Amino acid sequence: MRFLQLDVRNFRNLEQARIECGPNLTAVIGENGQGKTNTLEALYFVAGLRPLRNVQRKALVRTGATDARLQLSVHRERTGLTHELRVDISSGRRHLSKDHKKVDTASFVGTAVAVAFTPDDLSVSKGGPDGRRRFLDRAIFNHQPAYLGHALRYGRALKERNRLLAEGAADGVLEAYDDVVAAEGAEIAVRRHRFVEDVVPQIRERFRSIADPAPPLEVRLRASVTDLGATTVEAARSALRQALSDRRGTDRRRRKTTVGPHLDDLELLLDGHPARDRASQGQHRALALALKLAELTHLSQKLEEPPVLLLDDMSSELDDRRSQNLFACVREIRGQVILTSTAGVEAVRRILGAPSDLVAYRMQGGEVSRIALTG
Repeated sequence: MRFLQLDVRNFRNLEQARIECGPNLTAVIGENGQGKTNTLEALYFVAGLRPLRNVQRKALVRTGATDARLQLSVHRERTGLTHELRVDISSGRRHLSKDHKKVDTASFVGTAVAVAFTPDDLSVSKGGPDGRRRFLDRAIFNHQPAYLGHALRYGRALKERNRLLAEGAADGVLEAYDDVVAAEGAEIAVRRHRFVEDVVPQIRERFRSIADPAPPLEVRLRASVTDLGATTVEAARSALRQALSDRRGTDRRRRKTTVGPHLDDLELLLDGHPARDRASQGQHRALALALKLAELTHLSQKLEEPPVLLLDDMSSELDDRRSQNLFACVREIRGQVILTSTAGVEAVRRILGAPSDLVAYRMQGGEVSRIALTG
């Protein structure tokens, strides 16, 4: 798949911008705070209908404007079709169009698929379980758009159940929410388990290559209900429903739900010890890169074409060797890369391996201009 052209109006600090993407490599270059990441966030928002950073939709609209508009042309290699996608954001709501017709979320998502790699991803192995759960959820959603619906319904039911626990609601009231938490939680648990099972060999292989010499790496999904995901959705629903019932007394005392996929963790162990406690800085970076490369490869196989990689300012976080590992993988799956960098054009060219097909833009104060490249 290839992103062809992005048009932005009143998004973040971008009043008006157009990016014509190169077929393989596009770079947006500029100092910090100029709006480079906002261009990637615009692409990511069209693809996944979620911002890169955890903010409310109204924060995406440029200060002083009443609405924002994003338009993206995307070519699907598998079908040979080109689609025009448009997202309007107004009063905290989004409105979707595909090929100049208004559509619902189900018809929109999955048309453009992007994997984002940002500096925040480098802390996945260092931080708490919530960051690793976000990695799992974003990776699964990219090839199973219906997963987002399960996650949203689970989140709403969980929030309401926790409110009822805090208020001391009767068992009969709680049981109604137990049914929803169990049904949606089972869908999440089983999909997470299957995804981890699929990508573990890729993660290990990439880590060995990048961190050479690399200590033994173990990757596993730790669920609050033992083996909840390693079964059918129906069996998982029954197991989670029973666990919610069994732990109701504990939940009442703690005033929150103490079992379910909201407590899952993707465990990363080096030599049998948690990576967050044992890994060096270089190993943390190698782990983050291995996770992202495994996601890219897995998604490419599931989609039968490569997704687009959005790479935010990695030149300041990855050394040349790790950067080259990343771009070697992208070339291997024939993917398109759109990146930002504070480095100059020549430094970007060196990191990318001196490509002849680089398309570059300069971003300054929210205004973007094409850089003429020679040689």
